[in-house]
Amino acid sequence: MASFLSSSLYHAYTAHLFVRDNIKEIICLGLLFGVLNASVASEFGMGPSLPFHQILLSLPQMFLWSWSNLFLFTLHNQRSESAISEDKINKSWRPLPAGRITPHQVKLLLYCMYPVTFTIAGTTGGVGPCLLEAFSCLWYNEWNGASNPLLKNLLNGIGFACFFSGPLEVATKSSVFSGDMKAFMWLLVLAGAITTTSHAQDFRDIDGDRITGRRTVPLLIGDENARSALAVGIIGWTALSCWFWDVGSAERSWLSCIPAFVAGTMVVWGFYCNKTREGDRRSWKIYPLWLIGLFVMPLRIL
Repeated sequence: MASFLSSSLYHAYTAHLFVRDNIKEIICLGLLFGVLNASVASEFGMGPSLPFHQILLSLPQMFLWSWSNLFLFTLHNQRSESAISEDKINKSWRPLPAGRITPHQVKLLLYCMYPVTFTIAGTTGGVGPCLLEAFSCLWYNEWNGASNPLLKNLLNGIGFACFFSGPLEVATKSSVFSGDMKAFMWLLVLAGAITTTSHAQDFRDIDGDRITGRRTVPLLIGDENARSALAVGIIGWTALSCWFWDVGSAERSWLSCIPAFVAGTMVVWGFYCNKTREGDRRSWKIYPLWLIGLFVMPLRIL
């Protein structure tokens, strides 16, 4: 029994290490988006707005959907020789460079995770986002989507939109295409925002990317140009989001846009004031706050 428990804990920790780096910006952001927007579901034509206790009851299913899809993505993302070589430089604690699991074992695990992930989505909801995420995951990791920095960012935007819409569909039991498709249009705005700004994560790994020959936006257009593009993207998409939600009208106060503008300013300031790798890591940790600022715009609490 002790041996079985020890082995189970070892494998559970290995699974955690695969997703550890993405828990905050993918799982937590996705759950937050689902919770906030389920509470105003009527704004999107996705049925009645749900009370907090009902959303809370859906939270385990929302988490299971998010974790299974993220785990499947990270198995693909971390198993190639180039990914292992890069992780030995940037993230040596990950399971493959640390020797906790072999590439062959990861391949077998992938075969098992596909039916598990699809079954979870079929049971809890969010089938559409799950299928789209699986397709974009394959394109990104197995069909060389990540080799083109612009396509990589587009697939990042699609992937994040899937991780946002999945928990929302699980909570509401409705599709984002319901009603007048306002939820889908809002997700398109968020996907566009992430597509044009997600290279913020590449600054912290630029040394390893340069050594391994990986093409990213900062290496393609230059560090300064990439930082300028990030600033323009954050300002532009924040303004567009304010327009989308008619901020400043009688129904929604200008206060609704303050969190996004404040967080966006912090992100831009961080990437310009401290251009060291450590500074870029800290600034990337602030980046999700900007997305959260966008998330609260549909709410009428401000």
